[in-house]
Amino acid sequence: MAVFNPELYAGNIITSRIRLARNLKDMPFSLDEKNAKDVVKKVNRALVKTDTFNLYFVSNLDEITLEAMKERHLISQNLIDNNVSGAALINPDESLSIMVNEEDVIREQCFMKGLMLTEAYKRLDAIDDELAKNLDIAFDENLGYLTACPTNLGTGMRASVMLFLPALTESGKIEGLIDEVSELGLTVRGLYGEGSRAEGCMYQISNEITLGISEYDIIKSVEEAVLSICRVERELEEKLYVKRELITMDKAKKAYGVLTNAVLLPYSEFLSLIAKVKLGSMLGMINISDTQALDELTVAVRPANLCVQYGRPLGDTDRDLFRAELVGKKLMKLKE
Repeated sequence: MAVFNPELYAGNIITSRIRLARNLKDMPFSLDEKNAKDVVKKVNRALVKTDTFNLYFVSNLDEITLEAMKERHLISQNLIDNNVSGAALINPDESLSIMVNEEDVIREQCFMKGLMLTEAYKRLDAIDDELAKNLDIAFDENLGYLTACPTNLGTGMRASVMLFLPALTESGKIEGLIDEVSELGLTVRGLYGEGSRAEGCMYQISNEITLGISEYDIIKSVEEAVLSICRVERELEEKLYVKRELITMDKAKKAYGVLTNAVLLPYSEFLSLIAKVKLGSMLGMINISDTQALDELTVAVRPANLCVQYGRPLGDTDRDLFRAELVGKKLMKLKE
């Protein structure tokens, strides 16, 4: 396979994530409050050597804050549901999140921009080594790491990449792609993983097989699939958008006009319009070079994160009003 050029599919490849699932020897996968707090202390002590982390207990956080953290993929609904003994340790730039007492006792996550699975794994592996020094991790010579869900046995690792695939979505070929990818032991899901739907033409590509395969083989299989998907996406973009330049530019600039002038902006409408603006930006039809800023904006204006920024819960109309204001200002600044 050719050496990956990170600029080649800039815009299509949004983020990479590595997640490791771990449990403790001779202990249940779901801990009671006392044992969970003891594990949190040991995890916290181990992480001191790797990075600076802030500790959050689910029971101490309000509903809006928890939902906002979930929107940023820092915690899961499973952790939120465990409001008695769930906790998370998150570093300041939110590239690392260690959940305690989620579906497994420990869920480690590392996020990086672009196609950076190997780098994310190396970073998380160092943290995993420190945790293993302080905790007796459940491991079997034949089955590998023991996990709550049998599909995570082995490495306990999920390697996933978030992709922006407007041409595959619009052409309807995304469904066939999902079937092809599944035959390779991979899966295509929506923005929030299993059971979620795709939003704004964004999809997660991840491995399903964790047993009988090494971490680096998993990463290689996901990366190869991602690059293959991106090649197909770009070919379709050429047919659907570049060769219909005026129509594509018209849609992108109209979307930009609505986003910078809207008074009320529901999130579903924002997602549809920002996808057109991002596509126009990627194709050089709109003078916004920082597509990552558009991705960050997509996260920042999700419902709960809007409320956190505003400082209090907001009703639907107030959220749509505040979102329209934020989006308009941000887009005009990006185009300066």
